[in-house]
Amino acid sequence: MGSGDNGTKVPSAGWREPQDWSLGRSWRRLALTSQFLIVASLFVGCSMTFLGVWLSSQIAANQLYSRANSGALYMEGFLSRHVQSGETGPTVSTESMRELDQLLMTSDLAYRIESFRIWRSDGLILYSTDKSVIGKTFSSSNLVDAFSGRVVAQLEYGHNDEGQTEPTSAKPLLEIYAPIFAAGTRNPIAVGEIYEDATDFVERRNVAQRRTWYLIAAATVSIIGALYVVVHGASNLILTQRSTLERQLIAANALAEQNKELRQIADETRLQSAESNETLLNRIGSDLHDGPLQLLGLLILRLGDPSLDKGTGETSATRTNATLEALSPQRIATDCLNQLRDLSSGLVMPEIEELSLEAALKLAVDRHRTTTGSHVDVDFDRLPLTVASSLKICLYRIVQEGLNNSFRHGNGIGQHVRATAEDGAITVVVSDQGPGFSASASGDGRQSLGLLGIRNRAAVLQGTFTIGQRKGGGTELVVTIPMEGNSEYEAGT
Repeated sequence: MGSGDNGTKVPSAGWREPQDWSLGRSWRRLALTSQFLIVASLFVGCSMTFLGVWLSSQIAANQLYSRANSGALYMEGFLSRHVQSGETGPTVSTESMRELDQLLMTSDLAYRIESFRIWRSDGLILYSTDKSVIGKTFSSSNLVDAFSGRVVAQLEYGHNDEGQTEPTSAKPLLEIYAPIFAAGTRNPIAVGEIYEDATDFVERRNVAQRRTWYLIAAATVSIIGALYVVVHGASNLILTQRSTLERQLIAANALAEQNKELRQIADETRLQSAESNETLLNRIGSDLHDGPLQLLGLLILRLGDPSLDKGTGETSATRTNATLEALSPQRIATDCLNQLRDLSSGLVMPEIEELSLEAALKLAVDRHRTTTGSHVDVDFDRLPLTVASSLKICLYRIVQEGLNNSFRHGNGIGQHVRATAEDGAITVVVSDQGPGFSASASGDGRQSLGLLGIRNRAAVLQGTFTIGQRKGGGTELVVTIPMEGNSEYEAGT
């Protein structure tokens, strides 16, 4: 650390800001499953520890209670006869003391009993294996409970009677206070106190407590292990479901985007169709105005004013036969009828419902040959026998319009129609060997209307449309429409 001009400390070279290793940040970095397992493990561990402590204390208390009751029964059965009731209270005769000394010092009880006393209610010791305290009075809180008829037991090291200064024992002692009842009654006349060697008692208690703790530990590990397995399985299930939901969401978004694109295409197609229909109506109106209506007007003039033969200064004699024939009502009516037939041939759909797709396309080619007198080569390969009516009409119109454009702008040179079915789609190619796409595209507005109609028809059936220069010269129109959903496919031979 260095110091700046204003006395502030400036970090020296190589100094790094301490990273935040706080417990909260480390905790937040953990996965939810890890956080849950840690919290659950702590909770289970604390709960099982509390349970272990409670069970251990209950085991110790029950064993102590059982041992105290055994001592009480012993004192009541073997010692009560040595305590006599007197005018001044209970007493122990000299003969009874000798019997007690012999019993407590020469029998097997000498190895288990550290000391034995008989107390009077005022704290006076009537008998003791320690002869120095006989006749002395000491205060002990346990005497009150014992003279009330209860057995009092506690585990300690050394004597703890108030006013005594005996040294602490190196081994555990079980101190039992039990009431001694008068013969034939339940009235305590004295209290017997035993200090018993509790080494064996403590060992048995410790073994029972250790086994309890082993059982608690095993149960804790089993519970935490089961929690881990359940949480891990649930986590894997959640991850699998999340992955599935994410994939479904991605698919749904993709489908929604596709639907949006299709809706846009449908809207564009609808607008283009409306524009195409409007343009078609204008075209039909123009054709009717420029063709049949003009002829009908001329016919009306010719029929209504016979003087037309004289009004121009020309006599009928001077008119050529060709002029007279061109102005005759029959010729005008015939021309008008032919023009109306030409217009209707492009609007009226022939009866193609019962025809196969190949027959319908041949019909479109034959009508074009008859109308224009031009030559058209055809090449059909493996077309399905049955297709949807909408697909059949669409392909019929595409061939019809394609040949019309080819004849109008390519002079009908080298016209060729090819239709094939492969890879689940039908492809129709209309080509010619005329001046080429750039030249033909520069024609009148009817070319654009026809191509727009072909494009719209293909788009409605999810097809594609292209037009461009043909290799070797000329123009080539290509339309590809999928058969899925548009045909009952049955390949032809």
